[in-house]
Amino acid sequence: MAALAAPHPALWGLALAVAVLDAVWLRRAGIALAPFGFSVAAALVAALLALATLFGPVLSEPKLRAMALASAALVAVTVPLAVLHYLTATWALPLADARLARAEAALGFDWPGYLAVLQAHPRLAWWLALAYHTSGPQVGLTVIALSATLRVGRLWAYVRMFAVLLLAVVLVAALVPAAGPFVHYGLVTVPDGSIETMGALWHLDALEHLRAGTLRVLALEDIRGLVTFPSFHVCLAVLTAWALAPIPILGPLAIALNAVVIVATLGAGGHYLPDLLAGFMLSVAVIGGRAILRGRRARPSGQRSEPAPCGSRCPR
Repeated sequence: MAALAAPHPALWGLALAVAVLDAVWLRRAGIALAPFGFSVAAALVAALLALATLFGPVLSEPKLRAMALASAALVAVTVPLAVLHYLTATWALPLADARLARAEAALGFDWPGYLAVLQAHPRLAWWLALAYHTSGPQVGLTVIALSATLRVGRLWAYVRMFAVLLLAVVLVAALVPAAGPFVHYGLVTVPDGSIETMGALWHLDALEHLRAGTLRVLALEDIRGLVTFPSFHVCLAVLTAWALAPIPILGPLAIALNAVVIVATLGAGGHYLPDLLAGFMLSVAVIGGRAILRGRRARPSGQRSEPAPCGSRCPR
């Protein structure tokens, strides 16, 4: 079992604890899970863990082991947190759109005016929306790149901070729910030539049913991002840029792309400016907090918290 402990034993404990909480909450809320998608996710995690075992002590393939183990951890954490995210929407707390819009206005940002610019430049809107949609694929790219270059310590840190950020965003969004600026400003379409996104309009039907208590069956493939404040897309953009930064060529490209993703989150993601600022500050706090903890942690010379499968020369 020690071979499967990375990225951190507590991460697997978090996934299990949230899954148990989900099961209890679903039962009390009278919501059933459509089994297919969740069964596929569970089978995928099991298969990846089996591969991690095979590529670890058996075949000694550190790159493939790291790739399989990180992927399994990301799926195992993301799925129960996604369900928890939906369940918290059943609290139906007052929407915070008016407060977020006022804060945005106080910052001097005109969201409808920004959207009008995108409407006037459909090609720009299309490219920004395309960049926005790269966030998900970039997670897979990060796992592959860090595994392939044997930056295993950085890979484990990426997975752990991904989980911490996702949990934090789910909890904050549960207390500060919002429908998004498209709803608040009475807009019913995304900019011409853009790409429809989960953050803009697709989430509204699910949000309505959850808040009304009328959702009875939840399918994994139907889960959509309901978070407005803070923006997880921004958190993920900052975290991914940090993770890939040390890799030659790919690092600078990732930083540039994720800077565009952050800008795209306003229109393509349907976010207020305070959502972006909160997501940015949260991700910087988590990354900075890790750096502080690492600096203060006293370890005997040469001791590692996670035995690196590539030895002492393993880059970070």
